[in-house]
Amino acid sequence: MEDERLRRAGIVRYWRAVEMFSPQKIPALSARDRVYAVTADGPLPWEAGHPLRSMPLEPGLRWQHVVYGGTYALRAVRDTLLGVFGESEEDHDGRMDGESALFALTVTDEGRLLLDSPVLSTCAWATGRAMSPGPGSPTWLDGFDEEAGIWLTRAAELGELPADEPSSIDLDEAASDRAKGEDLEEGVGQRRLLAKELLEFAREIAEVWGVAETLSPEGLRVRSAAVRQSRTGDADHQDFLNSFIAADLDLIARALGSRDPGPGLAAYLTPGAEVNTAWRIDLRQRPEVALDGVTPTAFPSGRWPAEPGHPLALSQQFAVNTIWDQLGEAGGLFAVNGPPGTGKTTMLRDCFAAVIVERATRLAGLRLPSQAFADRTPYTWKSGDYTRTVTPLRPEFTGFEMVVASANNGAVENISTEIPARQALGEEWREDADYFAEQATRLLGGVPAWGAVAARLGSKKNRLEFVNRLWHGKYRLTDQEAPPPPDGRRPRGRDAWVDSERGVAHLLRGYLKTPHSGVWRQARERFHTALADVERLSAERQTAATAFRDLPAARTTLHTAGQAADRAAAQLRERRAAMPGIEQTLHEAERLLTEAETRRAAHHGRRPGLVVSLFTLGRAARDWHRIDHGLAVRETEQLAVRDHARDRLDEARRAVARAVAERDASERSRDEAETHVDRLQARVTDAHSHWPGHVPQDAWLRDDTTRELAAPWADPEITHARSELFLAALALHEAFLRCTARTMYANLMAAMDAVTGAIPKTVSEEKVRAAWQSLFLLVPVVSTTFASLDRVFGRLGGEALGWLFIDEAGQATPQMAVGGMWRAKRTVVVGDPLQLEPVVVLPWTAQRALRDDHGVAEEWAPGRTSVQQLADRTNRYGTLLPAELPDGSQEVWTGAPLRVHRRCDDPMFSVSNAIAYDRLMVYGTPDRGPYRYGPLSCWVHVAAAEADGH
Repeated sequence: MEDERLRRAGIVRYWRAVEMFSPQKIPALSARDRVYAVTADGPLPWEAGHPLRSMPLEPGLRWQHVVYGGTYALRAVRDTLLGVFGESEEDHDGRMDGESALFALTVTDEGRLLLDSPVLSTCAWATGRAMSPGPGSPTWLDGFDEEAGIWLTRAAELGELPADEPSSIDLDEAASDRAKGEDLEEGVGQRRLLAKELLEFAREIAEVWGVAETLSPEGLRVRSAAVRQSRTGDADHQDFLNSFIAADLDLIARALGSRDPGPGLAAYLTPGAEVNTAWRIDLRQRPEVALDGVTPTAFPSGRWPAEPGHPLALSQQFAVNTIWDQLGEAGGLFAVNGPPGTGKTTMLRDCFAAVIVERATRLAGLRLPSQAFADRTPYTWKSGDYTRTVTPLRPEFTGFEMVVASANNGAVENISTEIPARQALGEEWREDADYFAEQATRLLGGVPAWGAVAARLGSKKNRLEFVNRLWHGKYRLTDQEAPPPPDGRRPRGRDAWVDSERGVAHLLRGYLKTPHSGVWRQARERFHTALADVERLSAERQTAATAFRDLPAARTTLHTAGQAADRAAAQLRERRAAMPGIEQTLHEAERLLTEAETRRAAHHGRRPGLVVSLFTLGRAARDWHRIDHGLAVRETEQLAVRDHARDRLDEARRAVARAVAERDASERSRDEAETHVDRLQARVTDAHSHWPGHVPQDAWLRDDTTRELAAPWADPEITHARSELFLAALALHEAFLRCTARTMYANLMAAMDAVTGAIPKTVSEEKVRAAWQSLFLLVPVVSTTFASLDRVFGRLGGEALGWLFIDEAGQATPQMAVGGMWRAKRTVVVGDPLQLEPVVVLPWTAQRALRDDHGVAEEWAPGRTSVQQLADRTNRYGTLLPAELPDGSQEVWTGAPLRVHRRCDDPMFSVSNAIAYDRLMVYGTPDRGPYRYGPLSCWVHVAAAEADGH
């Protein structure tokens, strides 16, 4: 156990080391983007004489500046590492473009340092350590935090005012700021920073870290941005210099060294040699397994309310059902292979619906909604001047938290902005569905939304937008179809917030004053009615599915019973045919016995008397006895023959009787089997007539296209009922919030602090988790990039979240998912290892050297794998695809494949399907009608007005 913990921790420490050499790029010089180079004798953007000072600002905005000190080319890092670790053939194409810096910090428009903003480059520090003491030292990558602490203290001192130096801040300007309500004194330096001291600070760092010559850091770069006046003390606009996940990997590595992870991360970190490949089921080779996985009772009760006539395809439904079956009650990891255009988001929506309905099922079991909260003293803590109170939920109502994460910003936005929009619903529900629809519309910037079912978090900006829009009910006049301000007064700035006074916070406060008698009862009744409908319809279809499943075996039984009846009838005929011969034998034996008895009796009549015996001196008596003895023997023998013949006849008669019984029994069995087959066939035939196109057929096993395009047991009637159940589940959640408004208002106030990162660091993980759990009762799904995941959920511990859904996992390096997997009980990985591979800028020789240094196998090298590939390995259900992988493999085992492609037209589909996917995918693109601009397939040349590179 201890060795296994050390092995897992070693992998994560290795990934952390890789991340230390993977800095973020700083912005390139650009007057248009207000990124300026600064020299020792030139003005800084906050000083008079700089061009920025002449740029006008809208009311309510102020300048904020991010300073990058000691800029260096990333190619210098690459060259240094190649010099230390050596070069391999695989490094020739490796590139580390762009620039980074030794440090970065943020200053106000007056040039005053935000004291919590300085950041030091782990890459520059680690590059210096690579040269001295070098990889030969066991602690060569240890100690950054301690050393950084010293330099961060030095950085903060840059903003301090020496005792003998007057303030460089204009007192009238400061007084003006205070008059405007701005209080920047706390957390802000006392004086204006100067270029020469920033340059000297960079020079000192370079010298101490030993990178002055190798990286040649030089100069300052400043990026200036207009921020709202209320956020001038917020350093979140600063671009991070370092890996977004290195610190989190360090935290998790420490945790893994002392305790086991959840089953999802444990599976993910399983060595390839220990992966159970024998249990794998290739769904292309065994399509019957996929069909068995979509029987009616295997479906989750709820469904996303898309068009009832457009259910999930077979492979999508199989993935949803199997995810729910394997992970719904337990933890773990499941991988889905989703090539482009195969409906990954559509599949995920049904996964979300399943989770929401399951929690509603538990809530519906409560007589009073207040019973959902734990019977304990609420958690409390101070947050500034406010006291936060959180009443935790009972454990059975937690574990439903859903987080979508990706390395791809677009993938995250697609899910969190598409599914709340009205266009994500079927036409029947598009106009009327309402789960905090007004608030969700504000959350989408005015795009018509039906429900607050998902939200984009991630960056601090996104999180503040979330709180302002959803909780406080604010919007901007630049939003789509933004209404005029309620008070009629336009805000000072074009981008300023307008208070609608209709946020969730306002609603909950309003609920406190509104009677809610019957609200919970009615919501429960609606949910129970909808659930009963689904269960009834599912049972009906399961009866037919069971009949379809049992029909082949029943036909085999009927065939066997028919053969048995035929054999029994033949045997009976054979027995009866033998009877006359046996009876004749008996008659002959009886005749011979009678004859023997008659002859002896006649012989007894000729017995010699005494005179004859005396006259013949006894010879006549002896002759008579001798003959009598022979006749007696003959009589005895014939008696035995007769008895034997009689026994044979009795046995033959019994055999006939048995044969008759066997015939009758086998005919009854045959008749029963025939009746059973007829009954099953009638059910299947009836199912075909009731749900045409949705009942499996034997031919489907031989026809990939027909089978994969089908939606077994997902006819419009039951898909409609499952959609209604999902909407009833959300209505139950809304009723819960209405009926527990006082408790949930307090809980959600704390949750908003959790979202913005405002909960004091002294508050325990248990309390922070309780706040987040309340948020997920309101908004079931939130999304974030991997880069921001630990900034959003960094206060949560192992398995604190219910579900993690990773999208575009083929594009993510293996280490990106560790933080999310560690915090989630269940992980669903969706992506395609044959699409864009993860970008790993660290040269292969450096990856290899770091791997050797940490004692981990090559399979964990970021240049060799991805999140998708590591998850795919452990999946039981999947298929093999041809591939040329970095590790030399010619084929790859992928997770459960989504096979129906609905995006590209032919011939592009057929070409890519044959080249890349071994014809895995099935063509499902709907007919788009005539193309108005030209042929359906042609090249269209669009000349560019300008070009940048290629």
